[in-house]
Amino acid sequence: MNEFTQDYILNGKLKLLQPKNGYRVAIDPILLSAFVNVKPNQKILDVGCGVGAISLILKKREESLNITAVDLDVKMCELCKKNAELNNIDINVVNCGIENINSDADIRKEHFDQVITNPPFFKRTSSRISKTKQLANFETIELSNWIAFCIKRLKNGGTFSIIHSASRLGDILQATLTYLGDIEIIPVYSKREADAKRVIVTGKKGRKSDMKISQGIIVHNDDGSYTDIMKKILAGE
Repeated sequence: MNEFTQDYILNGKLKLLQPKNGYRVAIDPILLSAFVNVKPNQKILDVGCGVGAISLILKKREESLNITAVDLDVKMCELCKKNAELNNIDINVVNCGIENINSDADIRKEHFDQVITNPPFFKRTSSRISKTKQLANFETIELSNWIAFCIKRLKNGGTFSIIHSASRLGDILQATLTYLGDIEIIPVYSKREADAKRVIVTGKKGRKSDMKISQGIIVHNDDGSYTDIMKKILAGE
């Protein structure tokens, strides 16, 4: 266990085993989870689950959820399972890449009420970095294909939610506008009067209603402290 740390999120409500090096949970999955509205007994698919932060947060909020968490990295899947056990939470973890996930009969037959994803942010690179960091931070498939998979697994009327770099908003909208309506764009600003660094996009499959851009969320005050709304989000309130 020397290669892992045990950390806490949501003011200690959830424990997470994480690798010392490689992917570690930042605020992005916590932010995304805060904007996901779940209902009792919904079927949820968490695509690119990592160590399981999104799945665990949602299941902690609503025990009756049926959550399937998917990731390409076998080590992340093992940690996701351990974290579920550590928190006495039941989720189904599947180790599989999106490009061949349709060969998994169980998931291929399923359609979900919600599909949620916090994918790798960076485009493919030829730089010399470890395989672990490549899987965690760099696209293994094109973002458009990642989103297409997510939408395909949704029920008609189901909700898709993604957090990503604000610079990729055009790519996200290009991949979703044909299939989703009720689209809401939630910009995330590091500070007031700064450009948005992240964007949360949600939409419903098969709907045709107009898009809206929300006021968004500011993460830090000018002195670097968290804003009141971020304090509540990080506490799971």
